[in-house]
Amino acid sequence: MFKKILFPTSGSPISEKIAQTIVEKLVKDTKGVEVTILYVLEVTPFHSSVSYQLKEKGIDASQMALEDVKNILSKATKVFKDNNVEYKVRVELGEPVKTILKVAEEINSDLMVVGYHGQSTLSDYLFKGNITNELIDGATCPIMVVK
Repeated sequence: MFKKILFPTSGSPISEKIAQTIVEKLVKDTKGVEVTILYVLEVTPFHSSVSYQLKEKGIDASQMALEDVKNILSKATKVFKDNNVEYKVRVELGEPVKTILKVAEEINSDLMVVGYHGQSTLSDYLFKGNITNELIDGATCPIMVVK
């Protein structure tokens, strides 16, 4: 069956359901499956006045982003931990679709499991496009979409 599963997550509420689907349907009785949980951090530079104000207040934006990533990944990893399923975590910087497709190629993923809707807003959909649709169009491996 599938040996290398890529699970890109944005931390949306469906993340836990996706993880549960992976555990129950794809790795429950299978040994040797590699699950990679991927979070892509899209860094948007602050305007210089915002950076200055944060620095003056002693706020480290990098540390805040790191804490946010940890919280997001804790939701995604909890199901795997609770079910004793081994997994790897990768955090990458970049544009989400391009980075997810690049990582899928790098790890020779033979299945990608994504959610039907993540944290996309209407404006994201209209101006950036739907990430799931773009992944389906660009992936070289099969994609399972969890609704």
